[in-house]
Amino acid sequence: MTIADEGAIPVVLSGQALLSLRESGHNFPSAVGEVIDNSIEARANNIQILTEEVMKGRKKALDQIAFIDDGEGMDDHTLHHYLQLGFSKRFMSEKTIGKFGVGAKLASLSVGTCIEAWSRVQGSDRIRHVKFDLDAAVNAEKQGKKVGINPPDDEPLPPHLEEVFPEGSGTLVLWSKIDRVSDGHGRSTPDHVRNELNKELSRIFREFLCGGIRISVDGVVLKPHDPTFLRKGTWVDAVLTEELARTSGIPYKRGDERHFHGQVFFNEEVKVQGTDHKIRVVITLAPPEVLRYKGAGGDKLAQKLRVPENQGAISFMRLDREISYGTVPRLFPGSVDTPDRYIGFEVHFTPELDRMMGVRNVKRGAVPSDELRKTLTTIAASYVPKARDEIQRVWSEENRKAAVKSGEHAPIARAVSSVDRTMPKGRVKEVPTPAQREKEYDNLAKDAGRSATKEEKAAYVQEIKDLPFVLETVDVPGDDLFLLTHLGEQTIIRLNQRHFFYQEMFEPLQVLAKAGKTSTGPDASATARRAIEAITLLLVAYAKAESMHETPIAQYKELRKWWGSFTEQYLTKIKDVV
Repeated sequence: MTIADEGAIPVVLSGQALLSLRESGHNFPSAVGEVIDNSIEARANNIQILTEEVMKGRKKALDQIAFIDDGEGMDDHTLHHYLQLGFSKRFMSEKTIGKFGVGAKLASLSVGTCIEAWSRVQGSDRIRHVKFDLDAAVNAEKQGKKVGINPPDDEPLPPHLEEVFPEGSGTLVLWSKIDRVSDGHGRSTPDHVRNELNKELSRIFREFLCGGIRISVDGVVLKPHDPTFLRKGTWVDAVLTEELARTSGIPYKRGDERHFHGQVFFNEEVKVQGTDHKIRVVITLAPPEVLRYKGAGGDKLAQKLRVPENQGAISFMRLDREISYGTVPRLFPGSVDTPDRYIGFEVHFTPELDRMMGVRNVKRGAVPSDELRKTLTTIAASYVPKARDEIQRVWSEENRKAAVKSGEHAPIARAVSSVDRTMPKGRVKEVPTPAQREKEYDNLAKDAGRSATKEEKAAYVQEIKDLPFVLETVDVPGDDLFLLTHLGEQTIIRLNQRHFFYQEMFEPLQVLAKAGKTSTGPDASATARRAIEAITLLLVAYAKAESMHETPIAQYKELRKWWGSFTEQYLTKIKDVV
């Protein structure tokens, strides 16, 4: 038989093609999101997601996932085509969330190989059912049989799901034969998967959750998570209210959350350069209760608030539904830095801009066109630096109010004082007058943020006047790592918080030390490695500094001797004071 005798052949081998389409680029939360999209389009107010577990070997794994909504339901024609790839009542619409007719189908196949749906329309007493099993379809195709979707039938609901099906109209979608579920870190245990799912869905559908749509996962009603900190009743509001109640001792009542509003730097509709299209861009800053103080952006509270994952992230919102959340290369001015995790960045657009936004047939990811990128880059260049400046201002203000830097070295200073009695005494000949000493103390109190009142300054001077060494972290312009002021028998040491050594090494170590035993993992290891580097480079830098003198041995021999001797004595006699 020749090729001509064979005649026309199918454009697509359905079973084989669907096996390939399992690699559609979905992760588990984005796949689940496609079903929620359909429920929202069907005017559902309540959407439940229920998972079931089985033991696979010695490990638990998800076996089935059910989606139940109280939407309009599907008549027989729509239900029959529900599982058909490419079918959509809203095909290519620019007024709805979905338009390609492939989202929910590809989503289900990316997770498992069997999908079923039961649906009832308003006024009907019949719940109708359809099913597609990919494994069965592939086997049928191999046997030369036609692969298709049978018309709706009257197969009853699974007994354990009867009670959750709505009394009026509604739909139940069931995914089974699940074999591809993991969280964003590749972990597939049900608890990890659910945690990641809850977190992602609460952000993706934040606008709908804030609007009153109810979405729950295994009975847990999702709270919206808003990286811009503008919406009320969010995850951040609940966490911060509970945290403040804990630290203040005031009883916390669920449902009585305060709103912690972000600061708005830009929230306007703008025209995309070179086009007639408009988008809305929002740039905000987290409230002070989230910003807190420098160095807190990775602690337990920050992680619970989901702050670290927001670093440099831009949220693209298509018809109020997030389709992308992540960094866009070269869009933030300069390089993305740690403080940027406190900056909220949203871009709102309508489906008519899908091509410009690089939206695919699965609502996951966005790649802005050149025109759009230019528009966003221009806005970011104007407002992100202002947000960054405000972060530094808030941190500086908090430092001043709480005198965070003041006294951070006090435990060591006091310990040095107690052991200094047995050590050689300084030989500084120049002794300041009482007026000079008072002026130095006055300047130091200002530098340390301890001079708001006369009483505060007097109390500070009383604390330090008898110490042989006073150490304070201060803001000093220039390249000096530290400044020394010798007052006869007392030396004031000002450690420069602007210096790269302090920012890169001392501060991270301090945060790590405060975290205590809870500090483990990559961050702690990286900080420890950096500490070894920094101490080594400190010695190298000193050696380099000596080499700038023509006769370093004659000039610095005694200095090195005393430095080494005092270091050994202090380390021997002082331990565990910070």
